This record gives sequence, structure tokens and C-alpha cells, in this order.
Amino acid sequence: MTIQLAVAWFFTFFPITISPGPANLLLSSTSAQVGARRTLPLMWGIVTVFALQIIVIAVGIGQILFRFPQLFTIFKILGALYLYYLAYKFFRSAGLKQTNGQVRLGFREGAMLQFFNAKALTVPLIMYTQFLDPATSTLAQMVILSAALAALIIASAACWPG
Repeated sequence: MTIQLAVAWFFTFFPITISPGPANLLLSSTSAQVGARRTLPLMWGIVTVFALQIIVIAVGIGQILFRFPQLFTIFKILGALYLYYLAYKFFRSAGLKQTNGQVRLGFREGAMLQFFNAKALTVPLIMYTQFLDPATSTLAQMVILSAALAALIIASAACWPG
């Protein structure tokens, strides 16, 4: 990956991972109610499932692109359209709502939230369709992209319960 492509990758995925989605909003509101330390199991549930999703999607999308390279263009266009949709939704969001009562959410709840989080499922798809080079695609490229996204997700998730 070139420096220019790495910078483009960062400026694409940093806003997506740090932006308020279901997981980040839950981390923030739970932390506000029970404290950052008691929110850590919830965060690790979210991060663990996200990392597993990245790997599963990498293997699946890689196999599809290797077998049907003509689909790469279609995936790339759909991924770009979804990025525009997310940007539109982000700028039209209303913010956090106040909740009452004691919240007890742990690893299991974080994992379940992440498992059904549509935004999180599309992030790796966008990454692989926009930044994986189908002509020279290798396992090393997929591992590097996957590890970089996982690290960015952990860093972003750690910012919310504070």
C-alpha cells in the first residue's frame, strides 16, 4: 500500500469508526451512567465481534473477488454510495437522548449488539471493495487491511467511554 493510499484509507475509516453509531453511542451512554471501568466488558464484546466480522468478511469477499473479478466494480460503486449515505445520516442525526435507570451491560450484550450492527457489517465491505487491489490482491494485503481496521476500531471504541 502506498503512502497516498494509506492516507486515503485513514481519512475514510477514522470518521466512520469514531462517528456515533449504535456501538459508540451505547458505550458513551453506559459509561456516563456506570463509569468507564464498568463499561470495559461491553467495549470488549463489541470489539471482539467486530474483529471476527472483519476476518469472516475478508475471507468471503476475497473469495468472491478472486472468482468473479467483474463484481469488483459493482462492489466499489455500492460501497461509495453507502459512504455518501452514512455521511448524509451523520449530518442529519439528532444526538443522544437521556435515559433513566441503572444500566448493566457486559461482554455478551456488546457482542450481540455488534453482531446485529448493520453499520459495522458494511465497514469491512467498504474497506475491501475500495482499498483491496484485485489485480495484485494477496493474503498479506487482506491481513494488513484487517489488522489496521481492527486497531482503528479498538482505538475509536476506547475513546467513547471516557
